[in-house]
Amino acid sequence: MTMARRARLVVFVMIGAIAAAGAWGVRALVERRPQEADGGTGALQAAIADVEAGRSTTPLIGEPTAGGDVTVTFLAKRVGGQVPRVVSDVTGWGEHIDGTFDFTAGTMAPVGDTDWYSLRANVAPRARIEYQLAYALTDYRLDPHNPRRSAGPTFGGAAASEFVTPGYVPPREFEDPRSLPAGVVSEAALEGPCKTLVYRPPGYSSTGDYPVAVFLDLRTDPISRVLDWLIARRDIPPVVAAFVGPRSRGDDSCSGAPMAEFVTGRLLPWLRSQHGVAGSADSHAILAISYSAKDALEIALRNPGVFRGLGLMIPGRRINRTDIAAIAGYRDARLRVAILAGRYDHANLPTARGLRQALSDAGHTVNYAEVPEGHSASTWRNHLRGVLVGLFGIPSAVASAER
Repeated sequence: MTMARRARLVVFVMIGAIAAAGAWGVRALVERRPQEADGGTGALQAAIADVEAGRSTTPLIGEPTAGGDVTVTFLAKRVGGQVPRVVSDVTGWGEHIDGTFDFTAGTMAPVGDTDWYSLRANVAPRARIEYQLAYALTDYRLDPHNPRRSAGPTFGGAAASEFVTPGYVPPREFEDPRSLPAGVVSEAALEGPCKTLVYRPPGYSSTGDYPVAVFLDLRTDPISRVLDWLIARRDIPPVVAAFVGPRSRGDDSCSGAPMAEFVTGRLLPWLRSQHGVAGSADSHAILAISYSAKDALEIALRNPGVFRGLGLMIPGRRINRTDIAAIAGYRDARLRVAILAGRYDHANLPTARGLRQALSDAGHTVNYAEVPEGHSASTWRNHLRGVLVGLFGIPSAVASAER
């Protein structure tokens, strides 16, 4: 599901309801069954009593099994006669690869004669999982018994409850105090179909010869924070970054061919003349998130003399099979590609894996990371560091990021 999946879900309700009966999709390892008479119900009822008394929170996180996975038990209470479902990265949000919806995803089983319901799922270690409780087609709620929330809404993502499994390590670049001195972000007075902002690194000099990262995204705050942290640690050299996106919500003029022409024909020459950006394509990378990954892919493949670096973060299925098959025809220049994928991004994971294979087969160098998370703003933010190190990092930093 895309990062705006929950916000857009109401729009797709009627379409999805019609298609759900014949829909198919990737299923997580989920267990939904009435509790056996061997004490399972009693154990869950005891856990529920602790939750109701405020002594514990939900979901229940088990210890890693011999195979490494963790058993997670979701618990939710019936509200106003409505039986809850769990829609999540691991149980599925209900969106299928073909764009249809399944409104039975995450169906829960009753716990004895109580008003509570449960659902078990096997989850990888070191995972970060987002979820909501669904009570009706348009009634999606946060878990009232889980105080942990996704950070996504602070930078354009959807609200969700969140849990992590044993071994999870939060990103230091957001746990540590913000790096000082910090780079400076300002809006560029550059005409064209796209709004542009520019990041200048700490110690910037207009006479420098800086690598450049062009982001097809305007969320400058989390990205500049990661850049500052990596530069301060000398994991990457100081880089200039440009952020490109629509001038207003709903403006489609900054996309496809107009965006490509703006980036390659206007933005990069301007950056070279005004901001000390290196002229070599080897020092240029273009990066995009989710929906915009198709634009970045096409710009990099069709302009090998402009970009030699390509970053695709949780690429969405706007990149279709035809696009992936066409990669075989682009072998003139070798790209350095960094792909970030979510193991629990069920609807989009085949796209990321297909890109990895097609780009590798075409002779490009691919650094691929598949993390135990879903398709969300927090996923790309928390793992942007690895993508940037893969594209710009010094060898020791690249080796550290790959471990």
